[in-house]
Amino acid sequence: MKKSLLKKLILPMLLLVGNIIYGQTVTGVVSAADGVLPGVSVNVKGTSIGVETDFDGKFTIKAKAGDVLVFSYLGFKTEEKTVGASNVINVILNEDATSLNEVVVVGYISQTRGDITGSVSSVDVNEALKVPVVNAAEALQGRVSGVTIVNNGSPGAAPRVVIRGFGTINSTDPLYIIDGVQTDDANILNNLNPADIKQMNVLKDGAAAIYGARASNGVVIITTNGGGYGMDKAKVSLDMYTGFSDIANSPTNLNAEQHAQVLLQSRLNDGLSGAALSHGQYDPTGSGTYTVPSTIQGYRRVVSYNPITYSNPGDFSASVSPGGTNWLDAITRKASTNSVSLSVQNGNKNGKYYLSVNYLNRDGILDYTGYKRVGTRLNSEFKVGEKLIIGEHLNISFSDTNTGADEAIENSFRMTPLLPVRDDLGNFAGVAGTDLGNTRNPLAQLYRARNNYNKRQDITGDVYLSYKIMNELTFKTVLGGGYNTFDSQSFTALDPEHGEPIAVNSLNEQDQTFYNWIWTNTLNYKKTFGDHSVNALLGFESLKNEGKGRGITNTDYLFETTDFYTIFNGQGTPNIDYAFNGWDSLWSIFGTVNYSYKGNYFLTATLRRDTTSRFRGDNQSGIFPSFTAGWIVSNEDFWNSDSFVDRLKIKGSWGELGNQTLPGGNLISNTNDLSPNLANYAFNGNAASIATGAKLSRIGNPDLKWETSETFNIGFEADFLDSKLNLSWEYYIINTNDFIVPDLFINPTTGIDADAPFVNLGSAKNTGFDLSASYGDQISEDFSFSVSTNLSHYKNEITELVNDVPRAGRGDLRNGAVTRTEVGEEMSYFYGRKVTGLDSNGRMVFADVNGDGIVNDSDKTKIGSPHPDFVYGININLKYKGFDAQIFFNGSQGNELYNYNKVFTDFGLFFNGNRSTRVLNAWTPSNTNTSVPALSAGYPLEEVSSNSYFVEDGSFFRLKNLQIGYTIPNSSTSKVGLESIRLYAQGSNLFTITDYTGFDPEVSAGENLSLGIDSRLYPISKVFSLGVNIKF
Repeated sequence: MKKSLLKKLILPMLLLVGNIIYGQTVTGVVSAADGVLPGVSVNVKGTSIGVETDFDGKFTIKAKAGDVLVFSYLGFKTEEKTVGASNVINVILNEDATSLNEVVVVGYISQTRGDITGSVSSVDVNEALKVPVVNAAEALQGRVSGVTIVNNGSPGAAPRVVIRGFGTINSTDPLYIIDGVQTDDANILNNLNPADIKQMNVLKDGAAAIYGARASNGVVIITTNGGGYGMDKAKVSLDMYTGFSDIANSPTNLNAEQHAQVLLQSRLNDGLSGAALSHGQYDPTGSGTYTVPSTIQGYRRVVSYNPITYSNPGDFSASVSPGGTNWLDAITRKASTNSVSLSVQNGNKNGKYYLSVNYLNRDGILDYTGYKRVGTRLNSEFKVGEKLIIGEHLNISFSDTNTGADEAIENSFRMTPLLPVRDDLGNFAGVAGTDLGNTRNPLAQLYRARNNYNKRQDITGDVYLSYKIMNELTFKTVLGGGYNTFDSQSFTALDPEHGEPIAVNSLNEQDQTFYNWIWTNTLNYKKTFGDHSVNALLGFESLKNEGKGRGITNTDYLFETTDFYTIFNGQGTPNIDYAFNGWDSLWSIFGTVNYSYKGNYFLTATLRRDTTSRFRGDNQSGIFPSFTAGWIVSNEDFWNSDSFVDRLKIKGSWGELGNQTLPGGNLISNTNDLSPNLANYAFNGNAASIATGAKLSRIGNPDLKWETSETFNIGFEADFLDSKLNLSWEYYIINTNDFIVPDLFINPTTGIDADAPFVNLGSAKNTGFDLSASYGDQISEDFSFSVSTNLSHYKNEITELVNDVPRAGRGDLRNGAVTRTEVGEEMSYFYGRKVTGLDSNGRMVFADVNGDGIVNDSDKTKIGSPHPDFVYGININLKYKGFDAQIFFNGSQGNELYNYNKVFTDFGLFFNGNRSTRVLNAWTPSNTNTSVPALSAGYPLEEVSSNSYFVEDGSFFRLKNLQIGYTIPNSSTSKVGLESIRLYAQGSNLFTITDYTGFDPEVSAGENLSLGIDSRLYPISKVFSLGVNIKF
């Protein structure tokens, strides 16, 4: 009996001792609000014992009673649980709302924001995308320091994105990464539904070196929504808005009476009198008195072609509208805008998905222009067993854009106000009468271009597989790709109302197809050893881009109807305007190691080697290293915990980046064109036996290599007042070398008309700083607010050019090249004569810059800069009970613009055209306190050539967005089975404070050598809308 009792006591005692010594087996499940969490770190506090949860969020670990288990996961608050009598511990982790624990996708891996040492900025997507945007890049404007966004008012046009200034005279487009797809084509953001975006991050310094030869302009990483594991039900979201847009600013031109008097005064100032003052419309008899006629004098139209024959006098008539025609009003309208986006997401323990469809229809404020887009996205992911994950991202979109006639805006302020839009028979009116100028009817141009289109179809996506080899080591392979087509049709119709009519109509068609694929393979190792933490990645990647396309034009169409618009219906001979078929590839191996010690000290080292097909020999490959480091000073023992500064982090980085983007196709080999007119040759003078030939059109350079940038960055992050106030500052230096530019000093021995070869000669230096600050607080249970602002400054300097010879900008302007780029100066500054005032006759006086006593072209100098002193954004968010408001201001300070439109509106380069109302303040003997020169029918050439009169202050402060919303109480929505309903009213571009006299101070230039020139730009619009967000 005693032995039996002893045995019964010994067994439990041994088990108890075993548990005390060796620990018990603890199991459990870790989950979040929307499902289980795989990959959660579970550690026994104070030891090196740790495991991770599996695909189902389950874990098993050895621990003793009284041990503390620490549960940690990126983006969630860390939880601690004490082991007790039970061997089952289930934990629910809550998302960490603080920005320091936000999970950020950076260069193939994810990190918490507090651990990042490079220059990485993020957009608050939840706030930024409350505002209806067409292009995802619009969400970056004013919300990310160091990133300049210049919007283009044209429907469907992608904004220009510039990160930390202009470092090259070639493309400054950053690399865009959307899930597994990579491209530097800014149009890809037009294919993306903004509502699908989960996160947007911008890499601005050496942190981008992981992308090597395509990272010198920065990297924009976009992650889309993907659903969640273990969701209890599907979540459906419906976003809709409708509204209208209107022109934001309308410069004023002369009415008919003012126009008459300006023309008269111009001739009087030129000393004309008597019959010489006669005007075919205002004074046909030469009386010396200008009056507005009731009908256009000598109005006529083309009645037949080949040869062109006009109507007889009196066959047609056109009555003058009271006060004349306001042509800008005639071609603009209140344009409708409508958008619908529907998404559904769900998931169980083994899979998750996100599906969306969207439709956008935004009419342009210019008549007959607009943009339409329809798209769908499917993201899904599945667990196969305990170690394997497979998934995909797929986006399909189709868009149709009609931008109208780009000349219409310019013609709207050139056209005489006398002319009505239509004549008395309802035909478009034109300038075939006497003294009406040579401007084409801008509304007729837009109307005749109404059926033109630019259609794009885009299919992008990827499939991926992730396999956990062991708890610390994961292999991932991603195969991504894209297929997109561009189909364009543009018909140039006859204009029988014009005085210089188009003699033959024509049809131009373009079709282009592009393919690309990218295959990325990575090994990711993550391990914590006591106070040490390592996150390392090794990968290789290959990609290929292919494209082909052509443009064809035919002429002489019998019918001007869309049913007849095919190339083969023209009676002319089709002409191939261009054709191309090419490809390029890139193969890369890369690695990065992120190391931290005690969560206080951080070090990241990255190395990438790229091999490209765009160059030859040793120039094909390049190595791009980077190093970043950080120190959280406030975690040190010497830091006073009661300090005014709650958290202080110092960080720095250095890296080398590349740019393999070429300003053309194949630049390393000679290019020859087949040309019957210029290359075919009749040997022995025998025209009957003409041999086909080819002409050298461009000289290749086999020694060409990619541009490289060396970047240095240092900064700090600081939190104050219980982390309610956050401040971040960074200073950077970027040196870009080996510009790819044409060497105009090399002449070929044959083919003297061939384009010069491109060479690596040129460099630039950008220095600047980015500053961000934010403050937010929960004042009461009902009211909270936050204010954030950012400010960016850069200084650009060209340090080397080909033979150190200055380069001029675009040469197609009527007053010549107005920009110049040279060593020691910033890129694309305005160059011309400096106006110092007006003389006693009201003519411009120019500075004798070189002091030789003669004012001529040798006195041209720097007259302005398109580069701002700084750009900034201010975001204000307010919440009171169910109401919320978002107020967003942005602006630019210190930049200047070249208002090229003044050539027409202030100087009457076409005498009978209209003018700006500025000329009403022109110099006269009694009005000498003005900068507007005296009126004249023939201005001196130097006054209409590039000079400082055209340069204006482009600084502005704009209320970019104002949105007021109301969320219906849950007590009401739950009764009808809805999770939430939010109603909102939205206004964009509501007001702009600026001294600029053009349409808008936000000027998007086409090329880096011609920045800041305002010419034929589509006007910015105000947008008003009402919307609703419904969640089921």
